[in-house]
Amino acid sequence: MSFTKVASLDDLWSGEMIARVVAGRKVLVIRIDEGTYAYEDRCAHLGVALSEGCLEGHVLTCQAHHWEYDVRSGHGINPASARLTPVAVRVEEGDILVDI
Repeated sequence: MSFTKVASLDDLWSGEMIARVVAGRKVLVIRIDEGTYAYEDRCAHLGVALSEGCLEGHVLTCQAHHWEYDVRSGHGINPASARLTPVAVRVEEGDILVDI
């Protein structure tokens, strides 16, 4: 695996998210109290950028059609059958790294 730094923990506080492009892929990095998570920056519905959505607690809502996801697992809340595409993420020495 080849992890790439996308941000530092100082750049992304709990309750925030950032979009990055890594190796040509759009990635959404989310930090909440429970941890740091990364997914492809696209809604499972029509591919709209989730970075344009709203994060409240652990629920990410797509701005286009209001599909909701649990960022801790990537599983859909509404609809429950939806799933986000995960991206491997880890935190090392204050840096957030992802692997595409």
